[in-house]
Amino acid sequence: MQVNQKWVNVNIVTPNGQLRKNLLITDDHITAIIDPDTPTSSDWKVIDGGGNIVFPGMIDLLQHGFDLNFYTDPKAGCVANSSELLPAFGVTGFLPSIMSMPPNEMPQTLSELSRQCSEAQGARAIGVHSEGPCFSLAGAHNPKNLLLPSVPLADKMLEATLGKLKAVTIAPELDGAEAFIKHMKKSNVSVHLGHSAALPDNVTRYVSWGIDAVTHMYDALPSMPPDGTGVQVFSLPDALIAEPNLALGLICDGIHAHPKLVKLLAQLPSDRLFLETDSVKYAGREGARFEPYPGYWVTSAKGNAVRDENGLLCGSSLTSHEAMLNYMSFSGKSLTRASIATSLVPAKVLGMDHEIGSIETGKLADFIILDAKTLSIKSTYVGGKLVYERN
Repeated sequence: MQVNQKWVNVNIVTPNGQLRKNLLITDDHITAIIDPDTPTSSDWKVIDGGGNIVFPGMIDLLQHGFDLNFYTDPKAGCVANSSELLPAFGVTGFLPSIMSMPPNEMPQTLSELSRQCSEAQGARAIGVHSEGPCFSLAGAHNPKNLLLPSVPLADKMLEATLGKLKAVTIAPELDGAEAFIKHMKKSNVSVHLGHSAALPDNVTRYVSWGIDAVTHMYDALPSMPPDGTGVQVFSLPDALIAEPNLALGLICDGIHAHPKLVKLLAQLPSDRLFLETDSVKYAGREGARFEPYPGYWVTSAKGNAVRDENGLLCGSSLTSHEAMLNYMSFSGKSLTRASIATSLVPAKVLGMDHEIGSIETGKLADFIILDAKTLSIKSTYVGGKLVYERN
Protein backbone atom coordinates (compact mmCIF):
# COMPACT_ATOMS: atom_id res chain seq x y z
CA MET A 1 0.00 0.00 0.00
CA GLN A 2 1.32 3.42 -0.98
CA VAL A 3 2.34 5.67 1.92
CA ASN A 4 2.07 9.44 1.46
CA GLN A 5 3.69 11.82 3.95
CA LYS A 6 3.15 15.56 3.99
CA TRP A 7 5.62 17.40 6.20
CA VAL A 8 4.38 20.84 7.22
CA ASN A 9 5.74 23.62 9.44
CA VAL A 10 9.36 22.91 8.51
CA ASN A 11 12.37 24.71 7.07
CA ILE A 12 13.83 22.55 4.30
CA VAL A 13 17.57 22.80 3.62
CA THR A 14 18.21 22.43 -0.11
CA PRO A 15 21.37 23.08 -2.18
CA ASN A 16 19.86 26.44 -3.12
CA GLY A 17 18.97 27.60 0.38
CA GLN A 18 16.36 27.07 3.08
CA LEU A 19 12.73 26.87 2.04
CA ARG A 20 9.72 27.42 4.30
CA LYS A 21 7.60 24.94 2.35
CA ASN A 22 5.91 21.56 2.65
CA LEU A 23 7.69 18.32 1.80
CA LEU A 24 5.79 15.51 0.07
CA ILE A 25 7.09 11.94 0.28
CA THR A 26 5.57 8.90 -1.39
CA ASP A 27 6.91 5.60 -0.08
CA ASP A 28 10.72 6.04 -0.18
CA HIS A 29 11.05 9.01 -2.55
CA ILE A 30 10.57 12.77 -2.37
CA THR A 31 7.57 13.61 -4.54
CA ALA A 32 7.55 17.39 -4.36
CA ILE A 33 8.37 20.51 -2.39
CA ILE A 34 5.30 22.74 -2.44
CA ASP A 35 4.09 26.06 -1.06
CA PRO A 36 2.27 25.75 2.29
CA ASP A 37 -1.01 26.93 0.78
CA THR A 38 -0.98 24.35 -2.03
CA PRO A 39 -3.86 21.91 -1.43
CA THR A 40 -3.37 18.13 -1.37
CA SER A 41 -5.85 15.27 -1.26
CA SER A 42 -6.99 13.62 1.96
CA ASP A 43 -4.81 10.54 1.49
CA TRP A 44 -1.70 12.43 2.63
CA LYS A 45 -0.60 11.83 6.24
CA VAL A 46 0.19 15.28 7.64
CA ILE A 47 3.24 15.46 9.91
CA ASP A 48 3.84 18.72 11.79
CA GLY A 49 7.58 19.39 11.95
CA GLY A 50 7.18 21.86 14.79
CA GLY A 51 9.11 24.60 13.03
CA ASN A 52 12.24 22.46 12.89
CA ILE A 53 14.73 21.86 10.08
CA VAL A 54 14.71 19.15 7.42
CA PHE A 55 18.37 18.47 6.59
CA PRO A 56 19.69 15.89 4.11
CA GLY A 57 21.06 12.72 5.65
CA MET A 58 24.83 12.80 5.99
CA ILE A 59 27.07 10.45 3.99
CA ASP A 60 30.42 9.36 5.44
CA LEU A 61 32.86 8.09 2.81
CA LEU A 62 35.65 7.14 5.23
CA GLN A 63 34.65 5.24 8.34
CA HIS A 64 36.90 2.52 9.74
CA GLY A 65 34.71 1.82 12.72
CA PHE A 66 31.98 2.99 15.04
CA ASP A 67 31.06 2.09 18.62
CA LEU A 68 32.51 -1.41 19.19
CA ASN A 69 32.81 -2.16 15.48
CA PHE A 70 36.07 -2.15 13.51
CA TYR A 71 35.67 -3.04 9.84
CA THR A 72 39.24 -4.20 9.19
CA ASP A 73 38.27 -7.02 11.56
CA PRO A 74 34.60 -7.44 10.60
CA LYS A 75 32.89 -9.44 13.32
CA ALA A 76 29.51 -10.92 12.44
CA GLY A 77 26.85 -8.22 12.31
CA CYS A 78 29.24 -5.29 12.74
CA VAL A 79 28.00 -3.36 9.68
CA ALA A 80 24.36 -3.92 10.63
CA ASN A 81 25.07 -2.73 14.16
CA SER A 82 26.77 0.45 12.94
CA SER A 83 23.89 0.97 10.51
CA GLU A 84 21.49 0.88 13.44
CA LEU A 85 23.53 3.30 15.58
CA LEU A 86 24.66 5.89 13.01
CA PRO A 87 21.26 7.55 12.35
CA ALA A 88 21.39 8.99 15.89
CA PHE A 89 24.38 10.99 14.64
CA GLY A 90 22.74 12.13 11.40
CA VAL A 91 24.23 9.50 9.09
CA THR A 92 22.00 7.89 6.45
CA GLY A 93 24.78 6.46 4.26
CA PHE A 94 28.35 5.27 4.86
CA LEU A 95 31.24 3.32 3.41
CA PRO A 96 32.67 0.76 5.85
CA SER A 97 36.41 1.18 5.29
CA ILE A 98 39.46 -1.02 5.76
CA MET A 99 43.09 -0.23 6.53
CA SER A 100 46.02 -1.76 4.65
CA MET A 101 45.92 -5.45 5.52
CA PRO A 102 48.12 -8.52 5.11
CA PRO A 103 47.73 -9.40 1.40
CA ASN A 104 46.52 -12.93 2.14
CA GLU A 105 43.75 -11.62 4.44
CA MET A 106 42.51 -8.65 2.41
CA PRO A 107 40.29 -10.47 -0.15
CA GLN A 108 38.40 -12.40 2.53
CA THR A 109 37.88 -9.26 4.62
CA LEU A 110 36.67 -7.26 1.61
CA SER A 111 34.31 -10.08 0.71
CA GLU A 112 32.88 -10.37 4.22
CA LEU A 113 32.47 -6.61 4.57
CA SER A 114 30.73 -6.41 1.19
CA ARG A 115 28.38 -9.21 2.18
CA GLN A 116 27.54 -7.49 5.44
CA CYS A 117 26.55 -4.29 3.61
CA SER A 118 23.35 -6.05 2.52
CA GLU A 119 22.41 -6.58 6.19
CA ALA A 120 22.12 -2.86 6.97
CA GLN A 121 18.63 -1.85 8.11
CA GLY A 122 19.27 1.71 9.29
CA ALA A 123 21.82 3.93 7.58
CA ARG A 124 22.62 2.66 4.09
CA ALA A 125 25.87 0.69 3.89
CA ILE A 126 26.50 1.90 0.36
CA GLY A 127 29.66 -0.11 -0.22
CA VAL A 128 33.27 -0.48 0.84
CA HIS A 129 36.22 1.92 0.87
CA SER A 130 39.69 0.39 0.78
CA GLU A 131 42.08 2.95 2.25
CA GLY A 132 45.27 1.41 0.92
CA PRO A 133 47.24 -0.76 0.49
CA CYS A 134 49.05 1.22 -2.23
CA PHE A 135 50.69 4.02 -0.22
CA SER A 136 53.98 5.90 -0.16
CA LEU A 137 53.44 7.16 3.39
CA ALA A 138 52.18 4.53 5.83
CA GLY A 139 50.97 6.92 8.52
CA ALA A 140 49.12 4.73 11.01
CA HIS A 141 48.91 1.82 8.55
CA ASN A 142 51.19 -1.18 9.01
CA PRO A 143 54.07 -0.58 6.56
CA LYS A 144 54.47 -4.35 6.18
CA ASN A 145 51.10 -4.45 4.41
CA LEU A 146 51.80 -1.84 1.73
CA LEU A 147 51.76 -3.04 -1.89
CA LEU A 148 52.52 -1.65 -5.32
CA PRO A 149 49.42 -1.11 -7.45
CA SER A 150 48.73 -3.39 -10.39
CA VAL A 151 45.84 -4.52 -12.55
CA PRO A 152 45.90 -8.02 -10.97
CA LEU A 153 45.62 -6.39 -7.51
CA ALA A 154 42.71 -4.26 -8.72
CA ASP A 155 40.99 -7.36 -10.11
CA LYS A 156 41.48 -9.23 -6.84
CA MET A 157 39.86 -6.35 -4.92
CA LEU A 158 36.99 -6.01 -7.40
CA GLU A 159 36.28 -9.73 -7.45
CA ALA A 160 36.25 -9.91 -3.65
CA THR A 161 33.74 -7.07 -3.31
CA LEU A 162 31.26 -8.18 -6.01
CA GLY A 163 30.43 -4.64 -7.11
CA LYS A 164 30.49 -3.20 -3.60
CA LEU A 165 33.90 -1.51 -3.86
CA LYS A 166 32.93 2.16 -4.08
CA ALA A 167 36.20 3.94 -3.22
CA VAL A 168 39.91 3.23 -2.98
CA THR A 169 42.69 5.50 -1.72
CA ILE A 170 46.07 5.34 -3.44
CA ALA A 171 49.38 7.18 -3.74
CA PRO A 172 49.35 7.79 -7.52
CA GLU A 173 53.11 8.32 -7.84
CA LEU A 174 53.75 4.60 -7.30
CA ASP A 175 54.81 2.38 -10.19
CA GLY A 176 51.75 0.75 -11.72
CA ALA A 177 49.32 3.37 -10.42
CA GLU A 178 48.13 4.61 -13.80
CA ALA A 179 46.90 1.19 -14.94
CA PHE A 180 45.42 0.47 -11.49
CA ILE A 181 43.50 3.76 -11.40
CA LYS A 182 42.15 3.44 -14.93
CA HIS A 183 41.07 -0.14 -14.27
CA MET A 184 39.23 0.90 -11.11
CA LYS A 185 37.50 3.75 -12.92
CA LYS A 186 36.18 1.31 -15.56
CA SER A 187 34.39 -0.44 -12.69
CA ASN A 188 32.93 2.86 -11.42
CA VAL A 189 35.14 2.99 -8.33
CA SER A 190 35.93 6.46 -6.98
CA VAL A 191 39.72 6.80 -6.69
CA HIS A 192 41.12 9.07 -3.99
CA LEU A 193 44.63 10.42 -3.55
CA GLY A 194 46.05 9.87 -0.08
CA HIS A 195 49.08 8.88 1.98
CA SER A 196 51.05 10.28 -0.93
CA ALA A 197 54.40 11.97 -1.50
CA ALA A 198 53.45 12.97 -5.04
CA LEU A 199 55.35 15.84 -6.63
CA PRO A 200 52.96 18.80 -6.81
CA ASP A 201 53.63 19.44 -10.50
CA ASN A 202 52.47 15.90 -11.34
CA VAL A 203 49.02 16.16 -9.75
CA THR A 204 47.28 17.33 -12.92
CA ARG A 205 48.52 14.21 -14.71
CA TYR A 206 47.26 11.98 -11.93
CA VAL A 207 43.85 13.63 -12.06
CA SER A 208 43.74 12.93 -15.80
CA TRP A 209 44.08 9.21 -14.99
CA GLY A 210 40.91 9.30 -12.92
CA ILE A 211 41.75 10.59 -9.43
CA ASP A 212 38.55 12.38 -8.40
CA ALA A 213 38.93 13.04 -4.67
CA VAL A 214 41.41 13.43 -1.81
CA THR A 215 41.39 11.40 1.39
CA HIS A 216 41.77 13.45 4.62
CA MET A 217 43.20 16.66 3.18
CA TYR A 218 46.44 17.83 4.87
CA ASP A 219 46.91 14.53 6.75
CA ALA A 220 49.63 12.22 5.36
CA LEU A 221 50.23 14.75 2.58
CA PRO A 222 53.61 16.50 2.97
CA SER A 223 53.60 20.28 3.02
CA MET A 224 57.06 21.67 2.24
CA PRO A 225 58.43 24.71 4.10
CA PRO A 226 59.61 27.89 2.34
CA ASP A 227 62.80 27.19 0.38
CA GLY A 228 64.84 30.05 1.89
CA THR A 229 64.70 32.24 -1.21
CA GLY A 230 61.75 34.24 0.01
CA VAL A 231 59.38 32.34 -2.28
CA GLN A 232 56.74 30.00 -0.86
CA VAL A 233 57.18 26.54 -2.35
CA PHE A 234 54.22 25.06 -4.25
CA SER A 235 53.24 22.14 -2.01
CA LEU A 236 51.17 19.02 -2.57
CA PRO A 237 48.13 20.45 -0.71
CA ASP A 238 48.43 23.58 -2.87
CA ALA A 239 48.43 21.43 -6.00
CA LEU A 240 45.31 19.59 -4.84
CA ILE A 241 43.50 22.85 -4.15
CA ALA A 242 44.48 24.10 -7.61
CA GLU A 243 42.68 21.24 -9.38
CA PRO A 244 39.17 22.58 -10.12
CA ASN A 245 37.49 19.18 -10.43
CA LEU A 246 39.03 17.51 -7.40
CA ALA A 247 36.82 16.99 -4.31
CA LEU A 248 38.72 17.45 -1.06
CA GLY A 249 37.84 15.20 1.88
CA LEU A 250 38.27 16.84 5.27
CA ILE A 251 38.29 15.50 8.83
CA CYS A 252 36.71 18.48 10.53
CA ASP A 253 37.88 18.02 14.11
CA GLY A 254 40.20 21.04 14.23
CA ILE A 255 43.19 18.71 14.64
CA HIS A 256 43.66 16.95 11.31
CA ALA A 257 43.21 20.39 9.75
CA HIS A 258 43.53 23.67 11.67
CA PRO A 259 40.20 25.54 11.95
CA LYS A 260 41.64 28.38 9.83
CA LEU A 261 42.46 25.88 7.08
CA VAL A 262 38.84 24.75 7.19
CA LYS A 263 37.81 28.38 6.78
CA LEU A 264 40.22 28.70 3.85
CA LEU A 265 38.93 25.59 2.08
CA ALA A 266 35.35 26.74 2.63
CA GLN A 267 36.06 29.69 0.32
CA LEU A 268 36.37 27.26 -2.60
CA PRO A 269 33.31 26.53 -4.75
CA SER A 270 30.86 24.48 -2.71
CA ASP A 271 31.34 21.33 -4.80
CA ARG A 272 35.04 21.11 -3.88
CA LEU A 273 34.77 20.11 -0.21
CA PHE A 274 33.24 17.17 1.64
CA LEU A 275 33.40 16.06 5.26
CA GLU A 276 34.52 12.57 6.29
CA THR A 277 35.14 11.28 9.79
CA ASP A 278 37.90 8.67 9.38
CA SER A 279 36.38 7.32 12.59
CA VAL A 280 37.69 4.15 14.17
CA LYS A 281 36.50 1.79 16.88
CA TYR A 282 34.87 3.52 19.88
CA ALA A 283 33.69 6.54 17.88
CA GLY A 284 30.43 7.71 19.42
CA ARG A 285 31.59 6.44 22.83
CA GLU A 286 33.74 7.92 25.58
CA GLY A 287 36.90 6.42 24.08
CA ALA A 288 39.34 3.66 24.95
CA ARG A 289 42.76 2.19 24.26
CA PHE A 290 42.78 -0.51 21.58
CA GLU A 291 44.93 -2.37 19.05
CA PRO A 292 44.10 -1.80 15.33
CA TYR A 293 46.68 -4.43 14.40
CA PRO A 294 49.04 -6.59 16.46
CA GLY A 295 51.50 -4.56 18.49
CA TYR A 296 50.08 -1.15 17.51
CA TRP A 297 48.13 0.54 20.30
CA VAL A 298 46.10 3.73 20.00
CA THR A 299 43.92 5.77 22.33
CA SER A 300 40.64 7.43 21.39
CA ALA A 301 38.76 10.24 23.09
CA LYS A 302 35.18 11.26 22.39
CA GLY A 303 34.90 13.68 19.46
CA ASN A 304 38.67 13.92 19.17
CA ALA A 305 41.59 12.59 17.17
CA VAL A 306 42.92 9.11 17.86
CA ARG A 307 46.66 8.87 18.51
CA ASP A 308 49.19 6.10 18.93
CA GLU A 309 51.73 5.88 21.75
CA ASN A 310 54.08 8.24 19.88
CA GLY A 311 51.37 10.85 19.30
CA LEU A 312 50.86 9.96 15.62
CA LEU A 313 47.33 10.49 14.34
CA CYS A 314 45.36 7.31 13.70
CA GLY A 315 41.91 8.42 12.59
CA SER A 316 39.32 10.08 14.80
CA SER A 317 36.46 9.54 17.20
CA LEU A 318 34.49 12.22 15.38
CA THR A 319 30.83 11.78 14.44
CA SER A 320 29.34 13.29 11.30
CA HIS A 321 27.07 15.54 13.36
CA GLU A 322 30.05 16.90 15.31
CA ALA A 323 31.90 17.43 12.02
CA MET A 324 28.97 19.41 10.62
CA LEU A 325 28.78 21.66 13.68
CA ASN A 326 32.55 22.17 13.63
CA TYR A 327 32.46 23.06 9.94
CA MET A 328 29.87 25.77 10.55
CA SER A 329 31.77 27.09 13.57
CA PHE A 330 35.19 27.11 11.88
CA SER A 331 34.05 28.45 8.50
CA GLY A 332 31.13 30.69 9.38
CA LYS A 333 29.17 29.04 6.59
CA SER A 334 25.42 28.39 6.54
CA LEU A 335 23.40 25.22 6.99
CA THR A 336 23.01 25.14 3.24
CA ARG A 337 26.76 25.05 2.69
CA ALA A 338 27.12 22.50 5.48
CA SER A 339 24.58 20.24 3.78
CA ILE A 340 26.56 20.35 0.55
CA ALA A 341 29.72 19.30 2.40
CA THR A 342 28.11 16.57 4.51
CA SER A 343 25.74 15.12 1.96
CA LEU A 344 25.69 16.35 -1.64
CA VAL A 345 29.40 16.30 -2.47
CA PRO A 346 29.89 12.81 -0.97
CA ALA A 347 27.00 11.62 -3.14
CA LYS A 348 28.60 13.26 -6.18
CA VAL A 349 31.95 11.60 -5.46
CA LEU A 350 30.16 8.24 -5.59
CA GLY A 351 28.22 9.20 -8.72
CA MET A 352 24.97 8.85 -6.76
CA ASP A 353 23.83 12.47 -6.51
CA HIS A 354 20.84 11.66 -8.74
CA GLU A 355 19.57 9.39 -5.93
CA ILE A 356 20.81 10.75 -2.61
CA GLY A 357 22.62 13.70 -1.06
CA SER A 358 20.01 16.47 -1.01
CA ILE A 359 16.36 17.25 -0.41
CA GLU A 360 15.13 17.42 -4.00
CA THR A 361 12.23 16.01 -5.96
CA GLY A 362 12.83 12.48 -7.24
CA LYS A 363 15.54 11.58 -4.74
CA LEU A 364 15.35 9.04 -1.95
CA ALA A 365 13.83 10.46 1.22
CA ASP A 366 16.94 10.25 3.41
CA PHE A 367 16.83 13.15 5.87
CA ILE A 368 17.17 14.23 9.47
CA ILE A 369 15.14 16.61 11.59
CA LEU A 370 17.31 19.17 13.37
CA ASP A 371 16.12 21.23 16.31
CA ALA A 372 15.71 24.76 14.97
CA LYS A 373 17.37 26.29 18.03
CA THR A 374 20.15 23.88 18.94
CA LEU A 375 20.74 21.96 15.67
CA SER A 376 20.62 18.74 17.70
CA ILE A 377 19.20 15.67 15.96
CA LYS A 378 15.57 14.93 16.78
CA SER A 379 14.94 12.11 14.29
CA THR A 380 16.33 10.43 11.18
CA TYR A 381 14.59 8.92 8.16
CA VAL A 382 15.99 6.57 5.52
CA GLY A 383 13.81 6.00 2.48
CA GLY A 384 10.98 7.81 4.24
CA LYS A 385 11.06 5.42 7.21
CA LEU A 386 11.83 6.51 10.75
CA VAL A 387 15.09 4.85 11.85
CA TYR A 388 15.93 7.03 14.86
CA GLU A 389 13.94 9.23 17.23
CA ARG A 390 15.35 10.99 20.26
CA ASN A 391 13.57 10.12 23.48
